[in-house]
Amino acid sequence: MIKDVMVPVDGSAADDARLAAANQIAEAFHSQITGLFLNILPMLIVPEDGVGAARAAELLEKARAAADRIEARLTERLARLQKPMQLRRFDILKEAVGDVAAREARTADAFVALRPNGALSEPEHLVEGVLFGSGRHIFLVPGRKPAKVTFDRVLVAWNGSRESARALAEARPYLHKAKAAVVVVVDDEPPTEGQAVLGKDAVEHLKHHHIKATLHHARLQDHDVGKTLVAEARRLQADLIVMGGYGHSRLREFLLGGATYELLHKAPIPLLLAH
Repeated sequence: MIKDVMVPVDGSAADDARLAAANQIAEAFHSQITGLFLNILPMLIVPEDGVGAARAAELLEKARAAADRIEARLTERLARLQKPMQLRRFDILKEAVGDVAAREARTADAFVALRPNGALSEPEHLVEGVLFGSGRHIFLVPGRKPAKVTFDRVLVAWNGSRESARALAEARPYLHKAKAAVVVVVDDEPPTEGQAVLGKDAVEHLKHHHIKATLHHARLQDHDVGKTLVAEARRLQADLIVMGGYGHSRLREFLLGGATYELLHKAPIPLLLAH
């Protein structure tokens, strides 16, 4: 079950979409919401003279004072959600964002964030850090405007890999809430003999967990798995896509144009990723 939903907050307008999604997930599972406020401190080069050091200390103090005001507003906003909540604040340098977010997400059941669209509000290294470093799933919201989050129709992308197995396990609480679940296998042209039976084991596994799912084999479109999955999500009118985060250890280096990258940047609906 999902009993602790973590969400990054920073006092910006982007909080609207993050908190709306986190609140709806918490509503569905009767969960606590944990806000994660990563206050980015300015990078300062401190001169050796006393005047320069004093000036640097003054700038840091102003940055912390500004964060104190944001923290107070965030605490008030989380309280308005009328759910068990807490706010964790860390004053860190930009380079530590991914590591700190991953460390904190390890004691949450779900980490809700915006899909990285190149916007400063959700840096890719935060998503990257949680995806590859937390051991938990990340629930990515596609837009910056609040939208209704439901799990009525869930598409599970399956290729038999370790990563897809992790995503399937992390997605079980959502699948129990779903009215329809479809395991989608993307076939090459022509499909191999092994692919013909791929996905049946996943459907059977879900059956053991009292989750009814159907299996669908989709023909690969334009040699692009990500594009194929987006098309299938639209065809099925899915509310959520579940898939493993594949690739190397760093998000920016793996499979540019591949399935994970395509969905990270273009999925029209929420995306659950696990690695």
